[in-house]
Amino acid sequence: MLKNKKYVIFDWNGTLIDDAFVFVDVLNVLLKRRHLKTINLKEYRELFCFPIKDFYKKINIDISYKSFQQLKVEFVSEYNLRRYSADLFIDTKLILEKLRGMGFSLSILSASNQNTLNDLTAYYSINQYFDLIIGVDNYIADGKIENGKKLMRTIGLDRNQIILIGDTDHDYEVAENLKIDCLLISHGHQSEQRLKKSSNRVIKKFNQLFS
Repeated sequence: MLKNKKYVIFDWNGTLIDDAFVFVDVLNVLLKRRHLKTINLKEYRELFCFPIKDFYKKINIDISYKSFQQLKVEFVSEYNLRRYSADLFIDTKLILEKLRGMGFSLSILSASNQNTLNDLTAYYSINQYFDLIIGVDNYIADGKIENGKKLMRTIGLDRNQIILIGDTDHDYEVAENLKIDCLLISHGHQSEQRLKKSSNRVIKKFNQLFS
């Protein structure tokens, strides 16, 4: 799957770190405060989508301007209470070490806030594997495509030498906009069934990269 590639761009949430349950826990706090039906992890993986406002609509959260501003404040507050409760996927460090050992260059392109991303990649001791760690300047996961275009200019390789690995259909959309290959992994924020609606290149575990 990595034949003829030189550069791997990884998504962060749900791709390298097993954190979907954290977002479910945060969302359920917000839903309970609003007297709305809570969701479980399975339901979340079938509903989660970008843009984030569309996802909130699916779970019946009011996204009018004032409500949405309050929602952002509450989400960040609750997330920060839990931000270190997730673990990297069991094979994350192994795959990063293997790829670097094989001569691949690596970066992270995430819809997470840049400050949060910097903090977490340092906390989990993986920032040394990456040339660049790129997040967004907001807390609503907006701007990944534009950041990806900037990253492509920085990388400076032929597009056919670069691949993006992510866990959502938005990662596929990003790759399509960047005109690079995409591989989706189904252990994160969207189910395998959801991912296969976007792409036939879906794996379950990192070790399938070399199959």
